[in-house]
Amino acid sequence: MTSARPLFAVAFLVLLGLGCSSSSDSPTRSAPAPTDTLTLDTKADSVAARLLEAHGANAFASAPYLRFNFAVESPKGTQVVARHLWNRSTGEYRVEWSEGTDSSYVAIVNVREVTNGVPTGNAYLNGSQLDGTSAQAAREEAYGRFINDTYWLLAPLKTFDPGVNRRYLPDSSTAEHDVLHLTFGEVGLTPGDEYWLYVSSETGALDRWAFHLQGMKDEQPPQAFNWTNDTTLTAPEGEVTLSTRKEAVGGRTAILTNELALPSSSPDGAFSTPTPMLDPTSN
Repeated sequence: MTSARPLFAVAFLVLLGLGCSSSSDSPTRSAPAPTDTLTLDTKADSVAARLLEAHGANAFASAPYLRFNFAVESPKGTQVVARHLWNRSTGEYRVEWSEGTDSSYVAIVNVREVTNGVPTGNAYLNGSQLDGTSAQAAREEAYGRFINDTYWLLAPLKTFDPGVNRRYLPDSSTAEHDVLHLTFGEVGLTPGDEYWLYVSSETGALDRWAFHLQGMKDEQPPQAFNWTNDTTLTAPEGEVTLSTRKEAVGGRTAILTNELALPSSSPDGAFSTPTPMLDPTSN
């Protein structure tokens, strides 16, 4: 394994939002704060709290597992980038991805036990355990995918994460949308990221986001995506609604966070099997 991110050419980095860890995802925190414990001091806080309520933050906090795929859809077809399974109670996390047609990676890590961006755990290539720098690179890749891919799915639930700075933009807001501008403290892998969340005035749900990532040039405009295909899932304490499709505004590409589920248990061997098991075609 020659790179911590083997699947992506540089041209894909902005599109995929790699490094969206400015979501301030804390490895020790697997659920948003319950909405009834929040202190709402500003208009930005109130809009952010509507997001939590609209997408089912309290219900999501009760979900023991999260399962989803991260994929890119373009005119050339759909590429599944990574498959995810998260034990939200223990921090155990399984990520599967491929490099080419004959290299299947599996990382089984713990996202609560992270040092310098590298979680504890093991990584495998074609069923064989990696060691040394190859293992470290694969575990780093897995953690980067956890941070990035979950933010594309869970951003509406993460506006009150530690280190998130919220600002309401009255000049950008309209009758249809309240606009929040998110910046970040010294948290995550890329704290220089910025996000603009377009929150439906009617429903309180996230309709669109735009971002300017830390690695983008200052003169580059923010990249915007419409959040569509809302899916409602049942958790032990209620319903969770999440978008499974993000369509590039003015483009022909979409980010998919699909094959989405909140299972009550994990498959046998989910956090020990060294070969792919989250792709139905591999079973």
